[in-house]
Amino acid sequence: MKIAIFGAGVAGLSAAIELVDRGHTVEIYEKRKVLGGKVSVWKDSEGDSIESGLHIVFGGYEQLQQYLKRVGAEDNYQWKEHTLIYAEPNGQQSFFKKANLPSPWAEVIGGLQTDFLTMWDKISLIKGLYPALTGNEAYFRSQDHMTYSEWHRLRGASEHSLQKLWRAIALAMNFIEPNIISARPMITIFKYFGTNYTATKFAFFRKNPGDSMIEPMRQYIQSKGGRIFVDAKLNRFELNSDESIKGALLQDGHKIEADAYISALPVHNIKTIIPREWLAHKYFRNLHEFVGSPVANCQLWFDRKITDTDNLMFSQGTIFATFADVSITCPDDFQNGSGTANGGSVMSLVLAPAHQLMEMPNEVIIELVMKDIHDRFPLSRQAILLKSTLVKIPQSVYKAVPDVDKFRPDQISPVKNFFLAGDYTDQHYLASMEGAALSGKLVAEKLLSRFGN
Repeated sequence: MKIAIFGAGVAGLSAAIELVDRGHTVEIYEKRKVLGGKVSVWKDSEGDSIESGLHIVFGGYEQLQQYLKRVGAEDNYQWKEHTLIYAEPNGQQSFFKKANLPSPWAEVIGGLQTDFLTMWDKISLIKGLYPALTGNEAYFRSQDHMTYSEWHRLRGASEHSLQKLWRAIALAMNFIEPNIISARPMITIFKYFGTNYTATKFAFFRKNPGDSMIEPMRQYIQSKGGRIFVDAKLNRFELNSDESIKGALLQDGHKIEADAYISALPVHNIKTIIPREWLAHKYFRNLHEFVGSPVANCQLWFDRKITDTDNLMFSQGTIFATFADVSITCPDDFQNGSGTANGGSVMSLVLAPAHQLMEMPNEVIIELVMKDIHDRFPLSRQAILLKSTLVKIPQSVYKAVPDVDKFRPDQISPVKNFFLAGDYTDQHYLASMEGAALSGKLVAEKLLSRFGN
């Protein structure tokens, strides 16, 4: 069977891996010159790796790790110390370090030893988060009608812990504030990460996600006979009389014919090419319930090291929510002699919330970032900034606001030869690399089941 996949992010590549492994003919069409979608990386004219975001592998990303192993990339990432690190003013750091005990005692004891929360914060959190630790999927879905801030306060957890601890996590996870994000994804994370010791471990790619993950996926798919086309933007579908797809037209006029078609495009892109006839189905109308979260990723090259932290870091009260010195965390990239790097720090920073940044001049944003860098890292005050880059993404992962989760579509559409993949589709994980990988597996399985394979 011949399957055409539109979009070469983690979801599309994961679906392709499943399908080529079953002996099917797979063609992937990507509108850009670079693969990877939300985790794409490219080299600029100076030889520097420009990342669209700071991406890490969590221990709970089981499906993604299975794909990395399948394509021979299981050694392309390395685990860091099992600690949440919060950057404080004037170079200070606060820590949430799990105890070396089974979950949930690892989290409880670790939380009690945390220095940036008061004893009342700790007691209120243990009591307040108990329903999340003991809840199931049905409970989590039932809490989607309220924001996380509302849920947090309803459970009696302290306001200080909300702002100090969970705000940074909400911004890192979905790029929106706790008073905007739904309770459902936040307490789901608490369940996974609070009852499984290894789920909260995180690893950085040895190089970057493009070289360490996307490229091995590409090579694997092509080694199995799959074909990948870049600069191949989907323009529209031609339909048969029963509304099934007769063919797909690319922007350059090429026509694609296949037995089945998978959209692995971001939800805001697929909405623009849904045929008018399909909007008679609530399934397709529901796609218009999704709005993407804006986010920006800033990279700064310094002439010297401004930190020695080999880990992911969080920050509260700064323009950046989560960040890392990738010259330390990624030992095979951003090193001396690689592009602009001369041995100094290369900071990769996720700027969120970013709705107010999209129209702001880049140089103004960099000034705001540098002000916060100087506040958090005193060594940066004497350092020379060699280079800065800023990647703005007006619509990234979908905003996980209240009452949107119920609109997440199944991978099987009402159109018999059309299917959806993407982290916004219905699977038990969140909008993330793991969610994308799970959707790729599910869409392949459901497609083959529908066609009797």
